Amino acid sequence: MATILLALGVAACGDASSPDEDVAAAQSAVNDELLAGLATIPGLTVVSENPSTIPGARFLVLRFEQPVDHHDPQGPRFTQKIALVHRSFDAPMSMLTGGYSVWTGRQVESELTTALGANQIYVEHRYYGESVPAGPAYEHLNIQQAASDIHRIVQAMRPVYTDRWISNGSSKGGMTSIYHRYYYPDDVDGTVAYVSPSTYSDRDPRYVKFIRNVGTPELRARLIAFQRELLKRRDTLVPMMQAGVAQWGLTYDVVGADRAFEFGALEASFFFWQFCPLEVCEPLLPEPTASDAELIDFYINWLGAPFNYDDDTINIHYGPYFYQSATQLGHPRFDEAPLKDLLRYPGEDLARNLTPVPVTIPFSHGLMPLIEARTRAHGERMLFIYGEYDPWSTSKFEGRAKNDSFQYVVPGGWHGVRIAHLPEDERLHAMSRIFEWADVPFDPSVFQAAASPASLAPEPVDDELPGPFSRLPPR
Repeated sequence: MATILLALGVAACGDASSPDEDVAAAQSAVNDELLAGLATIPGLTVVSENPSTIPGARFLVLRFEQPVDHHDPQGPRFTQKIALVHRSFDAPMSMLTGGYSVWTGRQVESELTTALGANQIYVEHRYYGESVPAGPAYEHLNIQQAASDIHRIVQAMRPVYTDRWISNGSSKGGMTSIYHRYYYPDDVDGTVAYVSPSTYSDRDPRYVKFIRNVGTPELRARLIAFQRELLKRRDTLVPMMQAGVAQWGLTYDVVGADRAFEFGALEASFFFWQFCPLEVCEPLLPEPTASDAELIDFYINWLGAPFNYDDDTINIHYGPYFYQSATQLGHPRFDEAPLKDLLRYPGEDLARNLTPVPVTIPFSHGLMPLIEARTRAHGERMLFIYGEYDPWSTSKFEGRAKNDSFQYVVPGGWHGVRIAHLPEDERLHAMSRIFEWADVPFDPSVFQAAASPASLAPEPVDDELPGPFSRLPPR
């Protein structure tokens, strides 16, 4: 049974209360419909309820007990962190599948949660944040184990939240939702995956082809010139990079500052198309004649390049991501050809070189193409949303209309696109499918004027901008 800690915490904080007040607080918690409902869910613990910043909802932090190895359900256990936005037991459930950690210091709801007036659970991925099993590092970090985590949560919570369930996630979180449907196709009533790629190898060359053809030849040439200028001035710019990130206490003992700088310069064009809305960043892109300060400012504050390779990234925040990329999820190959005469570490910018522990198992070739093919052929009630200029749209998942599944691409869109950014006819079609899956009446007039520029960043959820870029301070 779930453990209710909220009432007990009242007496432990602040001024001492009388025994009668303690009893009243405990009785109030017991009589609370939400807490009483959660208390019926096996393996669930209510850790805290925080003052809600979301209108008409309550916000709670939960933990759910999971087997470390789902093939050994009686073996060692760990607990998985969940953030709950609760409106009503009669409302649909929007299940936000995390690809990384879940930070509960900021309360957010996804585009779907808001549109449907739904409840929401935001599930932290195993081996990230506070959801880390004990034992050998990453021994049970793979997509089937993570999908089984989600499956057990759905099984446990659906008897309480009995309305329709729609899973959704962005980037790696969207990949998590797709993999969950691959292993457990009937768990939820629909899935929306935003900007979620299907990468075939740990150095997938299709990303090089994308970068060589995206945008205009003139802008691509400007980006290469910027990358080359970074590398030409590296002896000056590396110390400036280190000083620039020192305010966050970042160091480069694992990778080395010079190697980290080169990796960032090599990936600069990728970062540009992924993270920078074109109309915002194209005018800011420094020319080769720019000052050292202008080059490093764009490199740090607009591309976020140094935040991929620092010690905290590798040892604490995103080491598991690089491990997953090196073993199952895949990783891009970056285009070294225009820079090869300036590189000191050619061929070294690989996910397996950015993990806190050695990668001792080979990459699972064939797994991602299989999931992609089966999802295209059999995935039902699924939407896939991409941005035209986002490099992660290189390898898109597809749906078939006969399965009530569809793919959409936002013209000129980047890695922060949402359904709200689609052209009106596609936006209305996508929303109509989601509302039907959720069994909620659909009013097209609500969404006809909802379009936003493709450059508009969504309300930030920790998973929405994948990897270390999410650690950048607000601009």
